[in-house]
Amino acid sequence: MSVIVELSVPVEDFPLGRALATTPDMQVELDRIVPTDTGALPFFWISGDDVEAFVAELEREEDVDAVSVLDRFEDGALIRATWTATTGLVEGILQSEATVLEVARYDDVWRLRLRSPDREAVAALQRYCADNDIDLRLDRINDLSGVETGQRYGLTDDQRRTIVTAFDEGYFDDPRGTTLEELGTEFDISSRAVSKRLRRGLRNLVDATLIRDEL
Repeated sequence: MSVIVELSVPVEDFPLGRALATTPDMQVELDRIVPTDTGALPFFWISGDDVEAFVAELEREEDVDAVSVLDRFEDGALIRATWTATTGLVEGILQSEATVLEVARYDDVWRLRLRSPDREAVAALQRYCADNDIDLRLDRINDLSGVETGQRYGLTDDQRRTIVTAFDEGYFDDPRGTTLEELGTEFDISSRAVSKRLRRGLRNLVDATLIRDEL
């Protein structure tokens, strides 16, 4: 049975964290990880005033082959990196076949929320990290039957509330009954932050329902 796992790892055990050491004012959220034949393509959002410095530092990482700025915003950018390392946390997640639901940095640790195929896959990820000197800590694990409805479908509380509110207020209607700006005012966040929540939440929802049904 699939499980929802919450993990944490020191900042220095992840290439993004090492790049952040030289740009401490930057904030990073991992968006998703796409496996490829030669490595992995992590997509992530960065916010702050040192985009160029962060990208330059990330390009110096031995585990990173290339870094691309896909889109820029007033307060940050969307970044794609090409990971080529055969070991490391990203490779361990790919080998365990876990789905990344949320990753964010909090002070000196990265906190990860994953959907794993079963508890044995979680144990395999822990063994992989131990074998590769990655200080991974298991904070929480729940069977899908033991989590709230939103979490069962890979949604964070904020994503669930945003999707439900957008639906209730007609954002998905034609014509729309509300806008991203109006939803942002309601949640006291920017319209771009609302858009990110909706996109990530809907992606996780589709992955947990339509895509899983086809497997």
